[in-house]
Amino acid sequence: MNRFDELKRNRYIKKMHSNAIAMATGQVKLREGCVKMEYLYDQADYIQSFDDLDIKIFEEFSSATRFFPFTNERHLYNQKYISGLDARLDIIETRYRPLLIEKCQELIHKLQYIKTIA
Repeated sequence: MNRFDELKRNRYIKKMHSNAIAMATGQVKLREGCVKMEYLYDQADYIQSFDDLDIKIFEEFSSATRFFPFTNERHLYNQKYISGLDARLDIIETRYRPLLIEKCQELIHKLQYIKTIA
């Protein structure tokens, strides 16, 4: 890995760390945070594979909620339909929330080193 790739990978890891904090503290909705985490992980992993980092729970949650509209898409549907979707989405989020928060806390701990890298 050359210096440019290393810098790029570190930037993705910093964003992963920040995203994990935002998800764990509720600053970012779980769905949006999971999609972002998958993207950042894939970009960093493409440059150099992670040895001890797995994000399967984010992928599972994204797969389970794939067909629900995101915040910016909700205005395209009527309120009654959205209310029904929200009830189903709440059930899924309730089931996954503790697992996602636990994984975020693990990532925060594992990626803490990135704060010392320029």
